[in-house]
Amino acid sequence: MSSCVEAFTRKDYETALIHFFPALDKTAKLRRPMGKKVGERIRQFITDQEAIITAIATGNIITNISINGISFPEAIYKFGRNPLLHEGELDPRLRFTESGSITITDIWLLPATYILGMIIAVMVAPENATERLDKDGTVHFLGQEGQLNTLWGVEEQLKTYLASRFRRPDLVNRP
Repeated sequence: MSSCVEAFTRKDYETALIHFFPALDKTAKLRRPMGKKVGERIRQFITDQEAIITAIATGNIITNISINGISFPEAIYKFGRNPLLHEGELDPRLRFTESGSITITDIWLLPATYILGMIIAVMVAPENATERLDKDGTVHFLGQEGQLNTLWGVEEQLKTYLASRFRRPDLVNRP
C-alpha cells in the first residue's frame, strides 16, 4: 500500500490503482476465503465498504447506485481492476478527475477522492489490522486530519463515526 499512497499523493492515479488492486484482492480474499471467485469477493468487499468509500470521496453516503445495469462495485471491477491488471490501462468507461464532480452515464467520471476512499476502505478492514505503511503520512477527510498508520483495522470505529455523523445506525454491525 505504500507505493499506492505515494502514487496517489503525486496524483498519479493509474499507478496508485496498479498498486491498490492487489491489496484489494488480498483483503477481499481474507474476508471471504472460501467459495467465492475473485470477482465476487472483490465486488462484495466494495459493497461492504461502499459507505466508507463514498463518505470519504464525496462527504455523503451514496450506496446502491446502478446506472445502465452497472453498480459501483461492478464498475470498479469491470472498468478498473480487470483492464488495468490484464491490459495495463483503465477501461475508458472509468475516469478519475480532480474536479470533484461525479458524472455517471456510459462513462463513470469520478473524483479522485474515490481512490482515496477505496484506499482507506482497505486500510481500515480488520483483516489488515497488523499492516503498516513504510512511511506514514497525514490524511484529510470529512473535516478530520490524522495519520494514515492509525487507520489500519479500525473499520468498526470508522463505521460507528459515520453512523453518528450521517445519522445512519444501519452502518454499524454490518460486514
